[in-house]
Amino acid sequence: MKKAKRSAPVIPDNLETASFLESLDDQYISNCKITQETIDYGTEEALHVDRVIFENVNFLEAVWPRSEFVDVLFVNCDLSNADFSRSVFHRTEFHNSKLVGTNFAEAGIRHTLFKDCVLNYATFGFSLCNTARFETSSLRYADFYEAELKGTEFHKCDMNDVNFVETSLNGVDLSSNSFENIQVTTEKLAGCQVSTEQALAFARQMGLVIKEA
Repeated sequence: MKKAKRSAPVIPDNLETASFLESLDDQYISNCKITQETIDYGTEEALHVDRVIFENVNFLEAVWPRSEFVDVLFVNCDLSNADFSRSVFHRTEFHNSKLVGTNFAEAGIRHTLFKDCVLNYATFGFSLCNTARFETSSLRYADFYEAELKGTEFHKCDMNDVNFVETSLNGVDLSSNSFENIQVTTEKLAGCQVSTEQALAFARQMGLVIKEA
């Protein structure tokens, strides 16, 4: 079966630069570039962010659940401890950004890229990751409990102590990533692609005693 190709954000050239509050219009932000800013904003209502670039922006523990991000680019941003639970991300990219402890629980993450990011302790429990890619990023202690990883790729990431319990890894290629320990459900490992060294680590984790020939 041919793997779906991830779609990049569709963002107009020469976006007008504006501040976050200037851009916010009845919970909608669209067609702008927000840069060199600290955003301290929480909301009980869903935000709709469309065709926006955030660059060098510090989000102070943003609480934006059930929000929608379409054609959005985050570059050199700090989104640590943000709450994006039950949000939707479509054609969104995170580059060189800090997302320590960020909450993506029950989120829909489609055609989304995380590249050169720090996602330690990030939560993706019960999320749907469809045609997403995690590349050259740190995912230490990240939680993917009972997530759905459809067409999702992990490439050259630090995945030590990631939690994949109750998550099917069928079709997921972990072979280029590094980890000493990883939490999985044995019955859901079938179809996962791993290196020889990783396979031995999984065998030891399952209690097998490996003897040299």
